[in-house]
Amino acid sequence: MAADLETLIAQTWSPEVRPLAEEAWRCYNAGAIRASIAATWSAVSADIIVKLIRLADEGDKSAQVFRQDVTTAQSKGLTADGVRAMQRIEATLVDKAVEFELVDTIGKRELDRIREDRHLCAHPSLRAEGEVYDPRPEVARGHLAIALSSLLTHPPTQGRKLLEEFQNFICDPLFAPSPPHIRAAFHDRARTATRKNIIQVAARSAMLELDPDGRMPADLHADRMAVALRAFAHDARDAVRDAVSEARQRLQQLDGATQLRTLARMADDDYFWTSVDQPLAGRFEALLTSPLTVGPWEPLPPEIAAGLAAVGSVYARQRLSGLANHVDQMADYHRQQVIAVAHVSEYYVPKIIDLLRTAGSFRTGEQIGALLVQHARFLSIDTLSQALTTWFDNGQCRNATEMPGRAVELLHATAHLGAARGPLFAEFTSKCETEAGAGEYYSYPALKAALQTLGFLPAPGKIL
Repeated sequence: MAADLETLIAQTWSPEVRPLAEEAWRCYNAGAIRASIAATWSAVSADIIVKLIRLADEGDKSAQVFRQDVTTAQSKGLTADGVRAMQRIEATLVDKAVEFELVDTIGKRELDRIREDRHLCAHPSLRAEGEVYDPRPEVARGHLAIALSSLLTHPPTQGRKLLEEFQNFICDPLFAPSPPHIRAAFHDRARTATRKNIIQVAARSAMLELDPDGRMPADLHADRMAVALRAFAHDARDAVRDAVSEARQRLQQLDGATQLRTLARMADDDYFWTSVDQPLAGRFEALLTSPLTVGPWEPLPPEIAAGLAAVGSVYARQRLSGLANHVDQMADYHRQQVIAVAHVSEYYVPKIIDLLRTAGSFRTGEQIGALLVQHARFLSIDTLSQALTTWFDNGQCRNATEMPGRAVELLHATAHLGAARGPLFAEFTSKCETEAGAGEYYSYPALKAALQTLGFLPAPGKIL
């Protein structure tokens, strides 16, 4: 418990208030229990004043009225009028903290108890028959813990204001999907009720594509909200799961295109699938496995392709039993399109190798080569060997203009395989030289040079 309180004291938001919290802790450790409670209330009152003045400085009109009251009282100095003015301000501080959403009504009860016990500590005559109030040590420790956890460690951001800031962040043209920043700014130090509200807003927007008041396209807004939801789930998965489940009924009533976009953006999230009941799963599967209305060389509608890309998710394959077989039976061009719009996944590696084998044109070979590079992090020595062999065996891949450059990209993208990949690329290069003739572009000279630089082949003029 001691270590926990010391950690919380170090996290006190206001540097002006931190010494008061440290003093309360020192008094507690010294056995000066009444002094500890009095110092804790001093920290609470000072913290509320500092935070309300901060809100006033940021333009809050109501907080500016409070700041003026404090300034007026301070201007009177240590006079009877000045003391009475500050006492009146102190008497309303906890109510102000609730008004400005620094604490909720439960927190108000706890802070009121600290204030009442402080009065008993500072004014022993308040107790009947002249008995001196003698609080137990755990009371002082509890008061300090409550003050820290409910007030002192939180910034002066009101719930409504933080929610507004979150929505502005999502709609920012320079939005950057950084989960650690999203958690730190909008979750970690927010109050429980505010956290819940923000998570619910993110879940509803991600699931239902709510209109952000025309500030940006609703589907892009939903994509960003899904990123935020994923960040929150890192530490609050249960709260995210509950919020997503609450939006399920409304999702079931939306049009098929919106439902498929929601599936595409959230297919990799376990908390999404816990909200998908059997009727909704059946709806997804019916939308995705219905007969295609386009020919084998015509592009799939974007929402269909994005929805089918959910096949890369193990959760989707488990819940939508016919999806994987449906995608496997599609034309190569359509399977390629699905993989191109999907999140990278190990599931697609054998599919890409198969597409390398069947590529029927230089352009197709180049496109499949790009997909292989994108999925390189999932390659093993065995699948890399299969990919390079298939690549070489299909002249539409081997002789395509962009493929020598793709080979160099693949070499660097498979760095996780270490030196073991060297012989595979060296053999591939040797076979290409034999097939194309030394010195020709399709002998992959850039790949050979890269292998020499990495030490997988001897440098010119040197013998291993």
